[in-house]
Amino acid sequence: MPRVWLIVLMVLVGGSLGVTPARAEVLPGATVEERAVNGAKEYLKNNNLKNPALTMLMISLFKNAMPTFTKQWEDLTGVKMKFVEYGYTDIPAKIMAEAVAKTGEYDIFNQFPSVVPDAVGAGVLIPLDEYAAKGQPDFSSMEEPLRAQQMYNGKFYFSLLDGDHLLLLLRKDLLELPGVKEEFQTKYGWEPGCPETVQHWEQLAEFFHTKKGQTRWGKTFDRDLYGALGYRSLNFSSRQFPVYFGGLWFDKDMKPRINTPQGIQAIKQFASIVKYMPPDIQGWGTPQIYPFWASGQAFSVMAFPSIVGFGNANSESKVKGQQLSCLIPGVQVSGKLVRRSPQAAGTGYMISRYSKHPELAYYFLQWLTGPTKGDEAIAHPQGFWDPMRNSNRTHEGILAKFGQQFVEVTLENTKHVTSLLMLPGNEEYFNVFDKNLALVMQGNTTAEEAAKRIEEEWNKVTDDVGRQEQITLWRNGVESGIYLDKF
Repeated sequence: MPRVWLIVLMVLVGGSLGVTPARAEVLPGATVEERAVNGAKEYLKNNNLKNPALTMLMISLFKNAMPTFTKQWEDLTGVKMKFVEYGYTDIPAKIMAEAVAKTGEYDIFNQFPSVVPDAVGAGVLIPLDEYAAKGQPDFSSMEEPLRAQQMYNGKFYFSLLDGDHLLLLLRKDLLELPGVKEEFQTKYGWEPGCPETVQHWEQLAEFFHTKKGQTRWGKTFDRDLYGALGYRSLNFSSRQFPVYFGGLWFDKDMKPRINTPQGIQAIKQFASIVKYMPPDIQGWGTPQIYPFWASGQAFSVMAFPSIVGFGNANSESKVKGQQLSCLIPGVQVSGKLVRRSPQAAGTGYMISRYSKHPELAYYFLQWLTGPTKGDEAIAHPQGFWDPMRNSNRTHEGILAKFGQQFVEVTLENTKHVTSLLMLPGNEEYFNVFDKNLALVMQGNTTAEEAAKRIEEEWNKVTDDVGRQEQITLWRNGVESGIYLDKF
């Protein structure tokens, strides 16, 4: 049997596995899912467990889809799954509370990768390397940037099931209106379509931004048409900004790189396109952006891939069949086009250190996120998991849900995926950043002043957390490939 998991781990962490491969007992089974089922059955037998149950602290978005798979798991293994549901913004605090309370109430945590550093630091997560050496998961059909996000400080903590990186959508029907291409090309010098750069995206936004009552290209607009939509609110700006920055947040000694010509230019570009967005965009999150896009009141949107499924499936959607998926636009860095698509969310699963049955919980995760079962989850009509593996290109259910054009683009986009800041205290860094960018977008400060304040406050956060430890973790993360860029 090929040691797929061991090979993948050796690639990711330079051969440091945390277990001795020669002694690892590999479970029987020809597939990832079969080995997980066999592992669960063996665990029940060895521990003489009857009708066991595991509890997941779960993002409430998945309450309609997850029961499909937990029922299958129970039928296969006899292990029942229970859920405690919260919104994704509430779960990090619940995880950290468990680090203190140590109740063992939860076996599995469902959240985004960015929670891992603080949770590991608090001691509430266990590394999964030992269980993976037995179960042999297979991540070979995922691009390296996504595989790497499952690791932290050289250990496997996070089982990913969501290609939740940003992409750009344009309205095909508006691009195809009579006279649009000729007028745009005359004005900007290139044919309108998927933009190569963020500057090109802003040119598209400027061109299509239209006031209610205007008649353009033979069409009278009965509502305002906004040129662009994007995440510009607190807790979200930092998730989109890497698109504009196109590089590492810090140098190798954790000196912030934001107060540089590259950083200041990125802040200016990030704020500039806001004038083509709805006036209250700084207060919007997904619950506002998705339906607004589906209502047909915007030409373009930079968002999570699930917005495509929402635009296709929503019964009142005006953009069904009219969504053109585009690679993330890039920026010029030292004369080279650099694309960076932040893994701005990315649903996955971790195991609590205080679980009574962590190995059993691991086998459920290996089964759910495996190549076969994972594809079924992504295809689920009520699920919010997004394509992330090359096998998704040919899965009929996934193609029916998302469309071939989107699937091809989002999987190509995974080559440009970069992690959010995977360091302890990352929420503090993000809060500093978002508050200062908000002031720039509101016209209350300049990009230069914001960059200077961000640099000063980030240095304070680093010192408060512990500079030497942060430097070590930062260097390890960069070397692991989770940010794509190197020093």
